[in-house]
Amino acid sequence: MDCSSRAFAIIATLALAAMIGTGSARAVDTPSGLSATAAAHLKEALANATGPTKFVAPAPAIDPTPLKGKLIFTIPVSTAIPWCGVVDRQLEDFGKRVGIRMETWQSNAQLGQWVQGFDTAISHQAALINVACGLDATSVEPQIKQAIGHGVPVVAAHTYALGQPTLPELSGIVYGNYIEAAKLESDWVMQQTDGHADVLVITAPSVANSPFIQKTIAAEFAAYCPSCKIRFVGVNSPDWPTKIEPQVRSAILADHDLNYVIPIYDGMAQFVVSAIIETGAGDRVKVATFNALPAVLDMIRTGDIVTFEVGEDTTWLAGAILDQDMRVLLKQPLVAGYVAGLRIFTKANVGDAGVPAKFGEGYGPSALPGYEALWGLH
Repeated sequence: MDCSSRAFAIIATLALAAMIGTGSARAVDTPSGLSATAAAHLKEALANATGPTKFVAPAPAIDPTPLKGKLIFTIPVSTAIPWCGVVDRQLEDFGKRVGIRMETWQSNAQLGQWVQGFDTAISHQAALINVACGLDATSVEPQIKQAIGHGVPVVAAHTYALGQPTLPELSGIVYGNYIEAAKLESDWVMQQTDGHADVLVITAPSVANSPFIQKTIAAEFAAYCPSCKIRFVGVNSPDWPTKIEPQVRSAILADHDLNYVIPIYDGMAQFVVSAIIETGAGDRVKVATFNALPAVLDMIRTGDIVTFEVGEDTTWLAGAILDQDMRVLLKQPLVAGYVAGLRIFTKANVGDAGVPAKFGEGYGPSALPGYEALWGLH
């Protein structure tokens, strides 16, 4: 909820909110730099996420045989978002492997289209509905209640961050791995600056998971680098093309020690990079971000301003969504805190995502056979 381009699509349907900003200054009585303990933690955390993802079965195996022929209906925030399309196609592939029919509702981030999708799912006698790829469940709460009233369970797939309040009516949840990604972004910046980070974090206040990402980043810096300087500015996604660049430019000109910008969704990155180039600050101001859009991964490969991306394994995520769906339909215990694995990309390994980079590449082969084993398909 990207978070990137898929977060952009969510907020395009909502009212504009005012830009907000908070800041915190470096404490004068706090030693600068990293302690040995903090440095060791950052090194380990980043090393653990550097290589291909390593799938771990999240729960006991299930038998999907009783679900053959059933229909699972997915309503993403927008089928115009390429990342959503990748996950939808992988969901369809997994569905074929277990004999479940998968149908994705076409939409362009319009409430009326989502409402029509629920009506269509019910009329098509769907066994389950996914609200997916950043579609905020609260925006279709009446439709969720209606579907459940018709005996059709509803699963929220990749909208919520762990710890974020959720609709109690939902039948199941697969979370976006925003929280762990936020920690890794912060860890990278602290490590690369050797505990002398001076950071501007750009959030999107009206995206429901944005406050939880902001809280995580603030807590990570407080835990491992209390002397680091960090401040937040909020720009809602309809304003990204016009307001991010001047915000970053002003921050660079006002603070000659600024050395990193963290746009929490990489759909913001192009505007951040433009401001850095325009001010001639590319030698000192770098970018770390989340979502692994191919265009941003290519910025890492071909340039030196964006130094870090963290992305979710889309095969793992698609499998997680179907796995949770099937557990709901089979009335099996659900997986709590269900998230996909993450991989970080830097100059050293970004080529693994393709040249040029491609959606869903670079995460390794472990998720597909992992789910096949979990579902008894071997």
